[in-house]
Amino acid sequence: MQTVTGTQYFDRPRYRTLRDMIRAVADKYEEAPAFRYHLKPGEAEIVKSYRTFEQDINKLGTGLLELGVKGSHIVIIGNNCYEWAVAHNAVISGVGVSVPLDRQLPGPEVISLSERGKAEVFIYGEQHHEIARAVAAINSRIRYFICMRDGVITEQDKKRDARFIEYSTVYESGERLLNENRRDFLDAEIDPAALSSLLFTSGTTAMSKGVMLNQNNITSNVHYTACTIDIPPGWNVLSVLPLHHTFENTVGMYMVLSYGCCICYMDGLRYLSQNLKEWKINLVLAVPLLFENIYSQIQKKLVKDNKLKTVNLMRKVTGGLLKVGIDVRRKVFAQIIDALGGNMQLLVSGAAPIDPAITRFFNDIGIDFWTGYGLTESSPIISANNATVNVDGSVGNPVANVEVAIDTESDEPGAAGEILTRSESVMMGYYENPEATAEAITADGWLRTGDIGYLDKRGCIYITGRAKSMIVLTNGKKAFPEEIEFLISRIPGVKESIVWGDTNTREAVDICAKIKIDREALPPEVGSSQDQIRDYFVGQIKSVNQQMPPYKAIKYFLLTEGELIKTTTLKVKRPQENEAIQNWLQKNNLTMRAASGSFVE
Repeated sequence: MQTVTGTQYFDRPRYRTLRDMIRAVADKYEEAPAFRYHLKPGEAEIVKSYRTFEQDINKLGTGLLELGVKGSHIVIIGNNCYEWAVAHNAVISGVGVSVPLDRQLPGPEVISLSERGKAEVFIYGEQHHEIARAVAAINSRIRYFICMRDGVITEQDKKRDARFIEYSTVYESGERLLNENRRDFLDAEIDPAALSSLLFTSGTTAMSKGVMLNQNNITSNVHYTACTIDIPPGWNVLSVLPLHHTFENTVGMYMVLSYGCCICYMDGLRYLSQNLKEWKINLVLAVPLLFENIYSQIQKKLVKDNKLKTVNLMRKVTGGLLKVGIDVRRKVFAQIIDALGGNMQLLVSGAAPIDPAITRFFNDIGIDFWTGYGLTESSPIISANNATVNVDGSVGNPVANVEVAIDTESDEPGAAGEILTRSESVMMGYYENPEATAEAITADGWLRTGDIGYLDKRGCIYITGRAKSMIVLTNGKKAFPEEIEFLISRIPGVKESIVWGDTNTREAVDICAKIKIDREALPPEVGSSQDQIRDYFVGQIKSVNQQMPPYKAIKYFLLTEGELIKTTTLKVKRPQENEAIQNWLQKNNLTMRAASGSFVE
């Protein structure tokens, strides 16, 4: 087994609890802006200071305790907003256990997870009022349904079900009690080793697991990451990913606040450019798809303006100057940087692989681009590139004090095996699922990630695929869909793809692909008919196959212009997508061999 431990580059404070951290940063940064947002796009900006954030948590937390819900599991669901952040922190800072749910879950799954999570309070955004009603109609365990926006709960709702109350009612009750010197929330004992957040992994309700995190898990992860990456106070950070996701929760909220930065809640993807410019964003944490779209738009604009060749030439020139200590990148490429708001300094991508060509482009024009790796089960950050080590194609070294191992018998760099990690950030276990916990965490504390990868000579981690998605061929050879999907993604006109192994009538396994096309990105000479597009992809798949060993070759493919089934972090849900493909084949009485090249819904 090969092992590596992350290096500490910076000395940062380590907090016992998240409440301690919030109180410390409120004392340090006082009236500095902690949050910026609009209630609706185009409306006046609202700014909340570090001190106001702390006080609002105290008010809501005191109001929740007055409801008699101490120790309860409390669902929080809704779009990213200031009230979400206040509610989550009020719950974990002396009230009970937060159960953040994916805001894009359909009603039946919210009903199921609220039951599985043993929720007694349901805090929700205005967009989820109908779902809250549906949960209320079935779940009698839940004592209160608290809407984050006034005016959403109707008088009829209140008459029909007295459990529906408004966030402002709870908040104002807590404010009044604090003015009367009520201190049960302020002085509440918090056990850093006790369950604090219950996070359900993506998947159907039957498949999803409840990851149990305590405050020591999260504060350790904030500490490790902050000891690896340096971000100056005062930066404006765009909040893009959903707050129920640990990447946004731990890094996009807690780590950002620990630095003294300001969280800016995006109005929506259509307002991305406007928000970048209005708030002069310095840092964006997101998934590859967002950065791929930004990169694609920049490339299209450069082609349209006939500047692509000039920019690529100047990238080489400025790169050469940088090697001798002269950095003029941000001056030379100021026009591109201005289109991103003018102040963009750092982009950080996680949750899925990204084409190194994209990271190289942004690094070349003077915007640092780092990739990282983590899991909900590790709170989540395991590794990240940084200012000291930033290697294309890798997800960097482990962050400070985190151990990573490759489960392989070889001592040679590059030997692949399952990635394991060990640190204080590793979860308590899966909720009410000791069998799955024992399978995931070894007796000596190693978390099995389920990812396959390897280490290079510098201790950088490379991920080659998921163990569960690995295709085992009849001859015993193995192929990882992620490697093949990466090559497919480089075909002009490909939006995304999924690769799987299909068992044919001879019981052999054929490697197959479903490709989502982007008509606007297809080369103009391809044509627009389905036959012309099919012929184009036949040729392109042949080219992809020439870049791989024959046993990894794509045998058959399908084309689509519809959306693939994805999680809220925009990763394809392989089991559900594979099921949809098989259902389509059966419905049309086709095999993959007969269907190859067809357009599907």
